Amino acid sequence: MVRSCSIGVLDSGLGGVSVLKSLVKLMPNEDIIYVGDTKNIPYGGRTKEEIRKFALRIVEFLILNKCKMIVVACNTASIAALDYLKGHCNIPIVGIIDAGVEIVLDGGYKEVSVLCTPFTAKSGDHKRKINNKNKKIKVNVIGCELLCPMIEKGWETIENRDDILDEYMSHVSKTSEALLLACTHYPFIKEEIRKKFSGEIIVPSDECVREVYRTLRENSLLNENKKKGNVEFYVTGDVNSFKDKAEKFLKQKNLEVYKVNLTDIKK
Repeated sequence: MVRSCSIGVLDSGLGGVSVLKSLVKLMPNEDIIYVGDTKNIPYGGRTKEEIRKFALRIVEFLILNKCKMIVVACNTASIAALDYLKGHCNIPIVGIIDAGVEIVLDGGYKEVSVLCTPFTAKSGDHKRKINNKNKKIKVNVIGCELLCPMIEKGWETIENRDDILDEYMSHVSKTSEALLLACTHYPFIKEEIRKKFSGEIIVPSDECVREVYRTLRENSLLNENKKKGNVEFYVTGDVNSFKDKAEKFLKQKNLEVYKVNLTDIKK
C-alpha cells in the first residue's frame, strides 16, 4: 500500500458526510472515496447480519479501488460490523464509537444522554464502554427510529419534523450536562437540536478523524503530496438526491457523485 492511495469512507447514506467534512479539514491533501448505501438505508432498523453484509460489500468495493485505510463513518455499522470487517480486511480500519466515548470520558461529566438509532440503543455499547472506564457517569440512551430517514429524505420537507424531534428530546434527561450525537446524520440538524437542549452537544467526527490521522501516521501512510486531494462519492440509490444534500451541507458545488451496484462487486 502506498501513501498516495485513497482513504475509504463508508456510511449507510448521507450521515458520513459529517465525518468527511472533518476529514477534508484536517487532511486536505488526501484523496477520499466515499460510499453511501442509500439503497439500504436506514441501517438502524436492520439486523446485525444485514448490516454486516451491506458493509462488507462496501469494504470490498473500497479495497478494489485501492484504498489504504477505511473509516466506518456510521455508528450503527461500527457496532454491528467493525470487528467483523477487520477480519475481512488487510488494511487499517476504524469506526466512530470510541471517538464519542473518549470525548465523554474526557469531559468530566456526571451525566450524559446519547441520541442514536434503535440498533445502537439496543446494543448498549456507549453505556457499556463509558461505564467500563467510569462507573460514576450516568448514561441515558435514546433510540430515534425516524430521525435518520427524515434527514436522508430531506429534513426541511417533513412538515411535522419539529413535533417528532420534540418527542425524542423529551426523553433526554433534564440533568444531562451533555448530549452525544451518536448517529452521523444528526449533525445535519445540530442547530435544531441545540434549540431544545441547553447543555453541551458532542459531535464525535473531529475525534474520529484525529484517530484516522494517528493511524495513517503510525502506518507511514500519510499522503506527502501537497496539492488538494480529490473526493469521489458513490451511492447505491438516487444520485441527485444525495448530491443536493451533500452539496448543501458541505457548501460546495459540482461534487462528483456516481451510482454503484455493490451486488456486482467481484473479489
